Parts: sequence; C-alpha cells; structure tokens
Amino acid sequence: MTGDLKFLREKAWPIISGVANWIASRVTKTDRGYEIKAAMGIAERETETDNTAFTNMSAVVVLQDAIGAAERLGYVADPLWAEIASSIVLPTRDRAITSHEGFRVTEEKGATPDPLMGIFPLGFSMEPTTEAATLEFYLDLRSGYIGSPMLSALFGVWAAYAGDRILSAELLEEGYGQFCVGRFMQTLEYRPDVFPDQPRAGPFFANLGGFLLGLLTGFSGLKPQPGDVKDWARRAIVLPEGWTSIEVDRVWVRGRPYKLVARHGADSAELLPQPN
Repeated sequence: MTGDLKFLREKAWPIISGVANWIASRVTKTDRGYEIKAAMGIAERETETDNTAFTNMSAVVVLQDAIGAAERLGYVADPLWAEIASSIVLPTRDRAITSHEGFRVTEEKGATPDPLMGIFPLGFSMEPTTEAATLEFYLDLRSGYIGSPMLSALFGVWAAYAGDRILSAELLEEGYGQFCVGRFMQTLEYRPDVFPDQPRAGPFFANLGGFLLGLLTGFSGLKPQPGDVKDWARRAIVLPEGWTSIEVDRVWVRGRPYKLVARHGADSAELLPQPN
C-alpha cells in the first residue's frame, strides 16, 4: 500500500517469500491440481477437512503477492509459486465455491460464509458467474450464521455485491446494527436476541472493524495494492437501499490526502487528491 520498496526488500520480502515457500511445501500434487489436505479453515470445526476454501484462496493470493513483490524488487520468483497459484483445487457445487471437500449444509458450522470472505476482504479473483453463484449460495444460508461474531458485519457488503440493495440494507441492520446497544451504543460480540445466553461483552472490535472495513473498502470496491492509487477501484458501486454515496473527506495514502467518494450507480469509486 505504501509503495515503500526499502521496507518491502528488508522487512516484508523475507516474510512473504517464506510463507510462499511454506505453502509450496504444504500442498499435495494430484491429478486435479494442487491440494491442501487436512486444514481447519476459519470456522474452528472439530475435525480438519481437505481443501478448505478460504485456506486455498489465501494461498493463491499470497503466492501471487509474492510473485508481484519479486518483480518489483528485481528478484526471480520460484516458478513453482505460479504453477500452484494457477492450479490449486477449490471445491464447488453448481458453480458455487463451497467451504471444503464433502461440504454439507447441515454439518457443524455449515452456514459459516468462509468462501464469501475470499471475495471480500481477501479479494480472490474468480469468474463473475462463480462469484454470483457463491454469493447466492451463502446468502441463502445467512439465517444459520448472522448474529455470530466477526463475519456478520460484512453481510451487507456481500448482498451489495450480489446486486440486492434492499437485502444489503436489511443485512447491515441484522449483521451490525442489532449488535449495538445502549446506553453508550457499544457494539457487542454476539447479537443478544440470537445468543441470549452469551454475556454482553463489548465493545467488540472485530465487529466494529468489519463494519468500518465494509464502509471504506467493501462498498467502495477499493483494493489497496502497489501501483497507481487510481487503479485501486475495482467494482461498480452498489450501495444499500436509501444510500446515495459514501464520502470520506480525508483518506491518507502514501503521505498524501485524498477524498473518497463512492456514489451508488457509479462505475467505480474515486480517490480525489486534496491539498495538504
């Protein structure tokens, strides 16, 4: 994000390349491509599964980032990184990416929308038909998850990516608004009406962070990355029903102030340079 090549070379590259090498050591090559066996994913299930979607999506993103970092630094990336990234196995059902091999909707934590985390905030690239099918599949399972900590705050963004403004507004309320309680409007860990037996613990920063992340980079379709800031905007803007725009007067990027404007119906958000 910062464009700091000195930091990339001296601090970040040893970590990025090290993780990429670890991924290369962890995958198993099969007749289907490269697989990651016996992983846990993000749902804290009792038993491991093969090819957990978010794990494999993350592996691809890390490998691609490592290749990009090598190019910027003038290094030669291990060709195995690109080979793995281009042929890693993702479990699917009717074009939708599912949580892992052998996934069942009725299994423990089966409604956890981990493939949607691959779409946002991870930014895993997929075909539009695959994205649409994955969004539809997990949005239909929302009642089994929403009200739980952390990911609930992002449901409004995912509904917007599916093009449903009305549902987006509803899920912002269900996935974040109903976590906020008096008298200081603190944001709780669990939604009280869904988990009445859980203690009212707050402010819960994962829910706060999810909401703010959705506002700044989710609805706006921004993907911070190396290169020109104007190339960060990656999506047409769909906002919740009743919203016209998201505007932030000051966003500091690489030491310069910008104004963020994401207007509903626009082809993309804008980061407009501002005077210091």
